[in-house]
Amino acid sequence: MASVTFLTKKIISALCYPLGLSLLFLFAGVLLWRRRPKSRLGFFMALAGSIWLLVMSLPITGFLLMRPLEIEAGGYGNPSELAKEGVRYIVVLSGDTVTGDSSPTDRWGHSILRVMEGIRLRQGIPNSILVLSGASSPGSQSQADAMATLPSQLGVPKQSLMLETRAWDTIDEAKLFAHVVGKEPFALVTSATHLPRSMEIFRNLGLKPLGCPCDFRTKKWPATERWFLPGAEGLLDSEYAIHEYLGRLWFMIRTVVRPLQPHLKTSLPENSPTNKDGATAKSVQDGTLQSPLILFSPYWSFSIRNGESKM
Repeated sequence: MASVTFLTKKIISALCYPLGLSLLFLFAGVLLWRRRPKSRLGFFMALAGSIWLLVMSLPITGFLLMRPLEIEAGGYGNPSELAKEGVRYIVVLSGDTVTGDSSPTDRWGHSILRVMEGIRLRQGIPNSILVLSGASSPGSQSQADAMATLPSQLGVPKQSLMLETRAWDTIDEAKLFAHVVGKEPFALVTSATHLPRSMEIFRNLGLKPLGCPCDFRTKKWPATERWFLPGAEGLLDSEYAIHEYLGRLWFMIRTVVRPLQPHLKTSLPENSPTNKDGATAKSVQDGTLQSPLILFSPYWSFSIRNGESKM
């Protein structure tokens, strides 16, 4: 059910993005124009679609749409300040990962800057734990190992690394991590445009995220001579920004209809870095977990389905 909802949301989002909406207007306009040649409605719909695509492809449009989000995100995280706040967990919302014959860097795809920022912060906070998420096809130990390779090669100890491969979106990540970080403050790392919405979601669950943005795209204004030259980069920036605005609107509607609740709390293995009370996998509430939750670390693997645990 979660996968169907996720796919439906992606399809609707694609139709609302600049390219999808423009093609929709163009197709509907041309179709109406052919059926009713004397009607001007079809012509104006096709014209509106073309103008919309042109405007959204301008570098200045993407810049102006993204700029407010990145200003709201704030500046880069300071490890010293985070340590003073008592931060132990550095949660990186890393999005899709790449499988197959790829290098440790390429496996993280477009999320590589988020992962690198998380590693930078962890190096400045003693005894901190790096928590990475990587959405992909259903998780497996091999996928977890692939995700762990780069941080391990860059000096992150295995016992300081926690991986999660089951979240479909940011809301799922917040629900899953709620029982990891608890009520203590933690560093939340993601792209600057994505951070404001992520902060809203995590705070809605009563968590205490400290925003640590990265991957800024509007630190520098685009060259003046390129402001009004349409291109793929401008279109992509516009899409990123609209994705976030639509996501915030969707989250506002969703919380009104159905308030967020964390996923069922589970106990972690004794040698897990996040197990504070010595609980074991067998202490999971029997038979109450309806969907599988899989948490991975190169140091341990833990899977629960309907109260059955595997170590």
